[in-house]
Amino acid sequence: MKLFAQYRGLKHENYILFLGRIVTNLGAMVWPMMTMILNKKLGMSASETALFIIVTGCIFLPANIWGGQIADRFNKKNVIICCDIVSIILFVTSGFMPLSIFSLCVLLVGAFFQTLEGPAYQALVADITPADKREKAFSLLYLGGNIGLILSPTIAGLLFNDYLWLCFVISGLTISVSTILIWLFVNDIAPEHEEREQSAENDDEDGLGIMAIIKKSPSLIIFIVALGFYQGAYSQFSYLMPIDISAAFPEKGSFIYGTVTSVNCIIVVLCTPVITMLLEKVSLTKKYALGTIFQTISFAAFLLSFGFIPGYYGSIALFTIGEILTTIVIGAYLSERVPPNHRGRIYGVTSFASAFMSGIVEWNSGWIFDAFGSAYAWGFSIAMTLIAVIASALLVRTDKKEFVSLYD
Repeated sequence: MKLFAQYRGLKHENYILFLGRIVTNLGAMVWPMMTMILNKKLGMSASETALFIIVTGCIFLPANIWGGQIADRFNKKNVIICCDIVSIILFVTSGFMPLSIFSLCVLLVGAFFQTLEGPAYQALVADITPADKREKAFSLLYLGGNIGLILSPTIAGLLFNDYLWLCFVISGLTISVSTILIWLFVNDIAPEHEEREQSAENDDEDGLGIMAIIKKSPSLIIFIVALGFYQGAYSQFSYLMPIDISAAFPEKGSFIYGTVTSVNCIIVVLCTPVITMLLEKVSLTKKYALGTIFQTISFAAFLLSFGFIPGYYGSIALFTIGEILTTIVIGAYLSERVPPNHRGRIYGVTSFASAFMSGIVEWNSGWIFDAFGSAYAWGFSIAMTLIAVIASALLVRTDKKEFVSLYD
């Protein structure tokens, strides 16, 4: 019971967002299979699939920046609801269209609005949560997302061959349930309890633009670099990993990948409360650095596991521990190091950096996969994670010097 007692004391809005994330991700059946849709259903090669994803990512890049600006300027709850309504209509519509590049584009326009609302969602969590409980709040939100994802990838794998259209429709319908919960039960309030998060040296930053704040902070620059390379490599979970598994098992690759994804979610649900509680006293930067190390080890394990199904499950276990360690840190770290009225924009900037690096990693790994094979593609991915490890290790020391008051 102590594992779940740590989530007591949050506001009721935190628990509504937790439930909403469960419902939304329960229907998130398209995104885990997007690479296989392009590769298997539409016949694209690995590099062509990467190109499609990169072009899409480039189109999505402005949504991260615009979303951050919108979140800081307008009511965050209303931003989320309006974006959700557009997404719901387009997701459901795409499900009733014949599968083609055009129908995927309709779906992706809906996804664009989901990206647009992302900074508002993260900033809303930070705003409604006292500073000393933010790590727990983001941990709970992450936990809810993965509870929903436990079944959705496996179900998507079962529907993939004959009933793929249902995945599109279900995605839209589940978002509608989450939207209703937010509309009825979540209030967008002014940020509270800022006494601990704002150090004296940041008190004069309210009037600065977000890029000026980043330029003044070596720690934020290093964190964005570490996050960019980490998230760039993390994107292989939905790109290189399914292509690698499909190459090893052409007939049942979609089902195996679906079960691997579900194992990822099960481990998140079981281990997130444990890791959050056990490492409560460990600094955010040390937890993040440890997470990047686990990701590097997991990619080495994937490299050695081609065609060996138990190896995939062992590798995803290592990968997931790293994912937990980094994900519960990001939101809390950023919210404590920028003024409250810049939160939407800092989440937008970091999302932009992550999406940009994901495109670079996917494009290069796709080309390497087609030209040289799976092992070299995983080797390239390991190199990307090592850069994240080095940057994260540097951050541990730099952050403690720059934000002294946060370590008192």
